[in-house]
Amino acid sequence: MSIKVFAAKRRIRVAVVGPNLSGSIAEEMTMRSIMVHAGGDAAFESRLQAGLDLARRFKGHVTLILPRPTQDYVAFDMFGGAHFIAEAFEAAEQERGKLCESIDARLKAEDVPWDWQMFDGTTSDALINAARLADVLVMSLDQAGAAGPARAWVSDIVTASRTPVLAIPASSKRISFERAMIAYDGGFEAANAVRAALPMLQAAGHVRISEIEKVPDEFPVTDAATYLSRHGISAEIAVVARGDYSVEERLLAEADAWRPDFLVMGAYGHGRWRETLFGGVTRFMLGELGIPVLLAH
Repeated sequence: MSIKVFAAKRRIRVAVVGPNLSGSIAEEMTMRSIMVHAGGDAAFESRLQAGLDLARRFKGHVTLILPRPTQDYVAFDMFGGAHFIAEAFEAAEQERGKLCESIDARLKAEDVPWDWQMFDGTTSDALINAARLADVLVMSLDQAGAAGPARAWVSDIVTASRTPVLAIPASSKRISFERAMIAYDGGFEAANAVRAALPMLQAAGHVRISEIEKVPDEFPVTDAATYLSRHGISAEIAVVARGDYSVEERLLAEADAWRPDFLVMGAYGHGRWRETLFGGVTRFMLGELGIPVLLAH
């Protein structure tokens, strides 16, 4: 592996060029079990297209996860009693049946195998349970700058399930694997995200590992590049000065400037309590980035 270092004002860029390894040495990684959060919402189309793109690229199987939130059909009276609203549940079941039929009819024309799984309970519980043996779970992001349930679900599920989550903007039409950016900070979560994203990184034509300002003492960014090179991935390293900006603002600026097709990053590396109270890189990037994000915890 050869390393070339380029110095610039308040910035160092390191291009790491690894050997072009053969398939027998660096086996191509894959994503075969692809879970997609199904639903009748407007963002489902972008999730479905992402799942199909992954399945075609990695010869995978799409499983559509349809939650059945039975708690939505329970009414409480002023005396503390609870009543199940059977009529509302049956009407919702009919709508779910129509949704499944329409999607089945569409997917018959696709060249991707698929099946359905339905889980009773909240959306978060359904997706966490379904994702136990998944290679990746495809979910939605909200529109840039908006806070809402989809972003909250991503936050909850990526930490609770330990399954990588590919969060897709509602406006996304397809996934391109050409340009991949990794947000690296030397932590366990970032390392887990790099490992989880190996199939997508091997498919990428250009990979950049971006680190904001401080190089970790024990697990520097060059370790990540060395690890990727052993899987046949040549990566460019960019160590960027933070300046007067927050880490998340500088990372967003890097993404805006380099324009990756997707971002790979660890989720909640400083603890959910701290990030919930004070904000944090994960929550900021989920709300502002506007491109697919592969998250792992």
